Amino acid sequence: MKKRTHNDSPKVTTKDKLMAYLTLFALIVVVTVAVFWIQGYHMGSSVSLTSDEIKTPVDPSLVCMVNDAYMGVAQIPVPVNGKTYYGCCQGCVDKLNNLESARIAIDPYSGNPVDKSEAYIVLMNPQGAVAYFESEINYSAFKKN
Repeated sequence: MKKRTHNDSPKVTTKDKLMAYLTLFALIVVVTVAVFWIQGYHMGSSVSLTSDEIKTPVDPSLVCMVNDAYMGVAQIPVPVNGKTYYGCCQGCVDKLNNLESARIAIDPYSGNPVDKSEAYIVLMNPQGAVAYFESEINYSAFKKN
């Protein structure tokens, strides 16, 4: 019986290394795409909207105020300092309770900060993105521009 020595070990070719790197790269791409798809699915609106519904005011209780997205169904009410905000999940509830920045938006017309619980909320695109205005007057002026 012949003893195996270090020199008898199988040789790793450049082709083998290349295949290993390509396999690793493909795995990383698949995982990255899966993560972004899952995040996008969670954060996006769960409804599709018609062109007639776009640029119309919406009921605040149907908006996730953390993701700034119209969800089409009642959201979780989050009372903070006597005002009610809405979130789509426990993570959003936590953010609304703990981060003032989650409760404030910038009016696209005036550039002023606006409390999301008091805002005039309007659908802005078919994906359900919303904008927060200080008033209906600001929104009307925004539409004219």
